[in-house]
Amino acid sequence: MPFRKHALFLTALAASLLTLGAGVASAQTGGGSTAPADPSAPAPAPAPVAGAYVFPVAGAHTFGQGMGAARAGHSHMGQDIMAACGTPLVAVSRSTVVYRKWQGLAGNYLVLKDKRSGQSYFYAHLAAPATVVRGQKVNAGQPVGVVGDTGDATACHLHFELWTKGGWYRRGHAINPLNTLMVWDSLS
Repeated sequence: MPFRKHALFLTALAASLLTLGAGVASAQTGGGSTAPADPSAPAPAPAPVAGAYVFPVAGAHTFGQGMGAARAGHSHMGQDIMAACGTPLVAVSRSTVVYRKWQGLAGNYLVLKDKRSGQSYFYAHLAAPATVVRGQKVNAGQPVGVVGDTGDATACHLHFELWTKGGWYRRGHAINPLNTLMVWDSLS
Protein backbone atom coordinates (compact mmCIF):
# COMPACT_ATOMS: atom_id res chain seq x y z
CA MET A 1 0.00 0.00 0.00
CA PRO A 2 1.48 3.40 -0.92
CA PHE A 3 2.68 5.41 2.09
CA ARG A 4 0.07 8.18 1.58
CA LYS A 5 -2.88 5.75 1.62
CA HIS A 6 -1.43 3.95 4.63
CA ALA A 7 -1.02 7.24 6.50
CA LEU A 8 -4.59 8.33 5.61
CA PHE A 9 -5.95 5.01 6.82
CA LEU A 10 -4.10 5.21 10.14
CA THR A 11 -5.19 8.82 10.65
CA ALA A 12 -8.86 8.00 9.98
CA LEU A 13 -8.72 4.91 12.20
CA ALA A 14 -7.12 6.83 15.07
CA ALA A 15 -9.71 9.62 14.74
CA SER A 16 -12.57 7.12 14.88
CA LEU A 17 -11.17 5.45 17.98
CA LEU A 18 -10.63 8.78 19.73
CA THR A 19 -14.12 9.97 18.76
CA LEU A 20 -15.84 6.91 20.16
CA GLY A 21 -14.00 6.73 23.47
CA ALA A 22 -15.29 4.67 26.37
CA GLY A 23 -18.97 5.41 25.70
CA VAL A 24 -19.18 2.62 23.13
CA ALA A 25 -17.90 -0.01 25.55
CA SER A 26 -20.46 1.14 28.09
CA ALA A 27 -23.27 1.00 25.53
CA GLN A 28 -22.22 -2.44 24.31
CA THR A 29 -22.13 -3.90 27.80
CA GLY A 30 -25.56 -2.63 28.72
CA GLY A 31 -24.80 0.73 30.25
CA GLY A 32 -23.61 1.24 33.73
CA SER A 33 -23.53 4.64 35.32
CA THR A 34 -22.04 6.46 32.32
CA ALA A 35 -24.17 8.09 29.63
CA PRO A 36 -24.90 5.92 26.58
CA ALA A 37 -22.86 6.42 23.43
CA ASP A 38 -24.12 9.08 21.05
CA PRO A 39 -25.61 7.22 18.02
CA SER A 40 -24.62 10.12 15.78
CA ALA A 41 -20.94 9.72 16.71
CA PRO A 42 -18.88 8.31 13.83
CA ALA A 43 -18.63 4.53 13.82
CA PRO A 44 -15.26 2.81 13.79
CA ALA A 45 -14.27 1.45 10.43
CA PRO A 46 -14.37 -2.33 10.11
CA ALA A 47 -10.93 -3.91 10.32
CA PRO A 48 -9.41 -3.64 6.85
CA VAL A 49 -9.12 -6.83 4.85
CA ALA A 50 -7.42 -6.53 1.47
CA GLY A 51 -10.14 -5.95 -1.11
CA ALA A 52 -12.94 -6.68 1.37
CA TYR A 53 -14.40 -3.14 1.49
CA VAL A 54 -14.70 -0.40 -1.14
CA PHE A 55 -16.28 3.05 -1.30
CA PRO A 56 -19.91 2.87 -2.55
CA VAL A 57 -19.65 5.67 -5.15
CA ALA A 58 -17.43 4.81 -8.12
CA GLY A 59 -16.77 8.34 -9.32
CA ALA A 60 -16.23 11.96 -8.33
CA HIS A 61 -17.99 12.84 -5.09
CA THR A 62 -18.09 15.05 -2.02
CA PHE A 63 -19.61 14.53 1.41
CA GLY A 64 -22.92 16.25 2.14
CA GLN A 65 -25.11 16.25 5.23
CA GLY A 66 -24.25 13.72 7.88
CA MET A 67 -25.99 11.77 10.57
CA GLY A 68 -28.07 13.78 13.02
CA ALA A 69 -28.89 16.69 10.69
CA ALA A 70 -32.39 18.02 11.41
CA ARG A 71 -35.25 16.84 9.22
CA ALA A 72 -39.00 17.47 9.43
CA GLY A 73 -40.06 15.30 12.38
CA HIS A 74 -36.85 13.27 12.61
CA SER A 75 -33.08 13.43 12.18
CA HIS A 76 -30.90 12.29 9.30
CA MET A 77 -29.98 8.61 9.72
CA GLY A 78 -26.92 8.39 7.47
CA GLN A 79 -24.35 10.20 5.35
CA ASP A 80 -25.08 11.91 2.03
CA ILE A 81 -22.48 11.45 -0.69
CA MET A 82 -22.97 14.05 -3.40
CA ALA A 83 -22.27 12.88 -6.96
CA ALA A 84 -23.62 13.48 -10.43
CA CYS A 85 -26.77 11.60 -11.39
CA GLY A 86 -25.77 8.43 -13.21
CA THR A 87 -22.51 7.91 -11.28
CA PRO A 88 -22.09 4.16 -10.67
CA LEU A 89 -22.78 2.70 -7.23
CA VAL A 90 -21.03 -0.47 -6.10
CA ALA A 91 -21.39 -2.97 -3.27
CA VAL A 92 -19.15 -1.98 -0.36
CA SER A 93 -18.46 -5.60 0.61
CA ARG A 94 -19.28 -9.19 -0.15
CA SER A 95 -22.95 -9.15 0.77
CA THR A 96 -26.43 -10.43 0.07
CA VAL A 97 -29.20 -8.26 -1.34
CA VAL A 98 -31.89 -8.10 1.37
CA TYR A 99 -34.19 -5.44 -0.11
CA ARG A 100 -34.60 -3.73 -3.49
CA LYS A 101 -37.67 -1.51 -3.28
CA TRP A 102 -39.27 1.92 -3.63
CA GLN A 103 -40.36 4.17 -0.74
CA GLY A 104 -41.66 7.74 -0.84
CA LEU A 105 -38.79 9.33 1.10
CA ALA A 106 -35.96 7.00 0.02
CA GLY A 107 -37.03 6.60 -3.60
CA ASN A 108 -35.38 3.56 -5.17
CA TYR A 109 -33.41 1.89 -2.42
CA LEU A 110 -31.25 -1.12 -1.73
CA VAL A 111 -30.20 -2.91 1.46
CA LEU A 112 -27.16 -5.21 1.51
CA LYS A 113 -26.19 -7.45 4.43
CA ASP A 114 -22.56 -8.38 5.03
CA LYS A 115 -22.44 -11.92 6.43
CA ARG A 116 -18.88 -11.48 7.75
CA SER A 117 -19.58 -8.40 9.89
CA GLY A 118 -23.35 -8.80 10.29
CA GLN A 119 -23.74 -5.14 9.29
CA SER A 120 -26.30 -3.84 6.81
CA TYR A 121 -25.76 -1.09 4.23
CA PHE A 122 -28.66 1.08 3.04
CA TYR A 123 -28.42 2.93 -0.30
CA ALA A 124 -31.18 5.47 -1.11
CA HIS A 125 -32.23 7.77 -3.97
CA LEU A 126 -30.97 5.48 -6.76
CA ALA A 127 -31.94 6.82 -10.22
CA ALA A 128 -33.68 3.54 -11.11
CA PRO A 129 -34.31 0.24 -9.36
CA ALA A 130 -31.06 -1.46 -8.34
CA THR A 131 -29.43 -3.68 -10.95
CA VAL A 132 -29.33 -6.58 -8.49
CA VAL A 133 -32.22 -8.64 -7.09
CA ARG A 134 -33.26 -9.83 -3.64
CA GLY A 135 -31.27 -12.86 -2.51
CA GLN A 136 -28.41 -12.20 -4.95
CA LYS A 137 -24.85 -12.45 -3.63
CA VAL A 138 -22.63 -9.52 -4.59
CA ASN A 139 -18.90 -8.91 -4.26
CA ALA A 140 -17.11 -5.76 -3.11
CA GLY A 141 -16.97 -3.38 -6.07
CA GLN A 142 -19.77 -5.05 -8.02
CA PRO A 143 -22.14 -2.52 -9.68
CA VAL A 144 -25.53 -2.31 -7.93
CA GLY A 145 -27.11 0.84 -9.42
CA VAL A 146 -26.53 4.51 -10.15
CA VAL A 147 -26.78 7.77 -8.22
CA GLY A 148 -30.10 9.55 -8.57
CA ASP A 149 -32.48 11.96 -6.91
CA THR A 150 -35.60 9.82 -6.46
CA GLY A 151 -37.89 10.08 -3.44
CA ASP A 152 -37.50 13.11 -1.20
CA ALA A 153 -34.11 14.17 -2.60
CA THR A 154 -33.35 17.71 -3.70
CA ALA A 155 -30.11 16.90 -5.53
CA CYS A 156 -28.31 13.89 -6.98
CA HIS A 157 -26.63 11.93 -4.20
CA LEU A 158 -26.36 8.61 -2.40
CA HIS A 159 -27.85 8.53 1.07
CA PHE A 160 -25.80 5.79 2.80
CA GLU A 161 -26.61 4.19 6.15
CA LEU A 162 -24.55 1.73 8.18
CA TRP A 163 -26.48 -0.57 10.55
CA THR A 164 -25.00 -2.70 13.30
CA LYS A 165 -25.18 -6.47 13.49
CA GLY A 166 -28.82 -7.48 13.62
CA GLY A 167 -29.64 -5.58 10.49
CA TRP A 168 -31.56 -2.72 8.97
CA TYR A 169 -34.65 -1.97 11.05
CA ARG A 170 -34.47 -5.36 12.72
CA ARG A 171 -32.31 -5.87 15.81
CA GLY A 172 -29.59 -3.47 14.68
CA HIS A 173 -29.39 0.30 14.87
CA ALA A 174 -27.98 2.99 12.59
CA ILE A 175 -24.51 4.29 13.40
CA ASN A 176 -22.66 7.20 11.89
CA PRO A 177 -20.85 5.89 8.78
CA LEU A 178 -18.63 8.93 8.12
CA ASN A 179 -15.30 7.59 9.45
CA THR A 180 -15.90 4.21 7.84
CA LEU A 181 -16.66 5.90 4.50
CA MET A 182 -13.56 8.09 4.80
CA VAL A 183 -11.36 5.03 5.32
CA TRP A 184 -12.93 3.18 2.39
CA ASP A 185 -12.59 6.31 0.25
CA SER A 186 -8.88 6.61 1.10
CA LEU A 187 -8.28 2.98 0.15
CA SER A 188 -10.37 2.93 -3.05
